[in-house]
Amino acid sequence: MSKALPTDKRTPGILDPHQAGTLLAEGWQAADLHVHTLHSYDVIPTWQVDPLNLYLEARRLGMTYVAFTDHDTMAAYDEIGWTRKGLVPAVEVKILDLQNVGHTIHVNVYTLNRRQFQEIQEIAVKAHDVVTLAGYLRAEGLPFIFNHPFWHEPEERPNLRAVLDVARLFPVLEYNMGRIGRINAQALRLANSLSKGIVAATDSHVGEIGRAFTLARSDSFKEFFDQIAARESHLCPADLTLPRFKEETSLRICRLFDKTGWLHAKESLTMDTGNAILDGIISQVAREGSETPGLSRWLLKKAVEALSGSGIPGALYLRYQNSLADRVGRLLESAGTAA
Repeated sequence: MSKALPTDKRTPGILDPHQAGTLLAEGWQAADLHVHTLHSYDVIPTWQVDPLNLYLEARRLGMTYVAFTDHDTMAAYDEIGWTRKGLVPAVEVKILDLQNVGHTIHVNVYTLNRRQFQEIQEIAVKAHDVVTLAGYLRAEGLPFIFNHPFWHEPEERPNLRAVLDVARLFPVLEYNMGRIGRINAQALRLANSLSKGIVAATDSHVGEIGRAFTLARSDSFKEFFDQIAARESHLCPADLTLPRFKEETSLRICRLFDKTGWLHAKESLTMDTGNAILDGIISQVAREGSETPGLSRWLLKKAVEALSGSGIPGALYLRYQNSLADRVGRLLESAGTAA
């Protein structure tokens, strides 16, 4: 049974694809605002993640806006142009702020130009200060969001309490397709408690553009984002499950071993499936695979596929995510956030 549309226009609704389709037919706009192309360091460079292919696919799927949020690079825009209709210049900024956060966070920034990109990079790399970064973005009038708020690098110990404070710096938080439902529910809960906007996005690294998206009424991207920040928007989200984890990992492995060749555009590859063990295996394969003879390479592929297909890496990762969700839930309860 479909969920009823929310009656409070300032409470973002969670919609199924049918409901989202109804709003699109009524003139609402849709956007996937977190998409990676082959220019990200952790993306296998195949045609499915070519920037032009992704742009055309997004338009075919009815996305009014799409943003390429590659890690600390805007090379996709230099490749296909900065002014295509509905294409929003964007970047995902990594910043390790030990004083205010204690672990790495990711920030998506939109509508920036080359000068602003360079200045943002200087703040992230030299100042390591998310407060300074947020102040700069507000002063420049740039839309920005707090990506997957409870994420952290595998080797880091997250400071979850700091996340609650840091979230106040952002106009919008993210409901991310790469996180489990319970984690996304906590992000939504945090956004509601702070009266922040929230977006649903794919964060796709394999070309699954538009599987999760945000809807709002607007005549421009600025208005679209302002509607999200004002909580006058709706989400058509997706969550990470074990089948989805296995599906995406299988896609990465198949592309890594594609018969057309190994990583033509990259000398090495750092993976980011979310599972440190599997990431390490695939990254090692990427580094050594091109030197592996045909039969050995086939055996290597089968071994990696068997490991992934067993579901063990995915199950371990989801177990950790559920443990993290428990910790976040207790923290939100102690902080007195609204359910």
